[in-house]
Order: sequence, then structure tokens, then C-alpha cells
Amino acid sequence: MIRLTEKAPDLIKIEIKMHLPYEDIFRFLIGRGYEVMPWLWKYEDETFPGGTTQHESWTFTACKDGEKQSEKTLYLKVFEKEIKDFLKEF
Repeated sequence: MIRLTEKAPDLIKIEIKMHLPYEDIFRFLIGRGYEVMPWLWKYEDETFPGGTTQHESWTFTACKDGEKQSEKTLYLKVFEKEIKDFLKEF
């Protein structure tokens, strides 16, 4: 869904809601120079009463040359940054 709303004489608000398969996101990131790789994300959670708990979750990262896999390179974080930059080009 794409919705355009005129907010002022010189301002248009754009709302975009889409459902994308992983492959489309990966293709976009690869086209922007990223390598998409699987990654076992290990992290601690301190929200439970009585201490911390350990968690593991398989996900993907998107890294450029020289970057290491980390929480900063989780593919959805990178995609969000890249799509915002892409839309700013208008």
C-alpha cells in the first residue's frame, strides 16, 4: 500500500506498507554492495526476574568489505538504513 497525503502547499506525506519476501530484501542489499550471510546471534536478556538468560537465534547479516558480523549488521537494520537512504534520493 502506498498512500500520498498533501500536508502543506510544498509538502507531501508518503506512507508505504509492503510485504516483502526475504529474497527481495537480499537482492536489494546485494545490489547495494553487501554480502548477506547467516549468523548465530547470541545475546543476554536481563528482563526476567532473578538474573539474566542466554538466547541464541539464527538470522542474517549484511556486511560490506571489512565489516564483521554483529548486531549492527543485522540485515533488517541495514535494510532499513539503506531503504531510507534510497528514498531520500527523491
